[in-house]
Amino acid sequence: MKLTQKIRIFPTKEQEEILWILSEKCRLIYNFALTERIDSWKNKGEYVSYFKQQNDLPIIKEKYPEYRWVYSKVLQYTLKTLDADYHSFFSLSLN
Repeated sequence: MKLTQKIRIFPTKEQEEILWILSEKCRLIYNFALTERIDSWKNKGEYVSYFKQQNDLPIIKEKYPEYRWVYSKVLQYTLKTLDADYHSFFSLSLN
């Protein structure tokens, strides 16, 4: 049974540019959040949770206005992906 279907989209140049900008913002949030986790562990020995980073998103949007037009759910999903990747990495390294 086929549950998903791939649909090819043909965005205009303007839409393509917006998609690239959105992708870049998500990449930066992912990398900043990863750096925050690594620095916190190295400097303080403390673990930074997904919920702490999620709750920091409004502060980030206030500090960096270019993130205001990115939907919160998109940024939250990016942080959720980081959290899953982080847990996956450490569960594999413990085996």
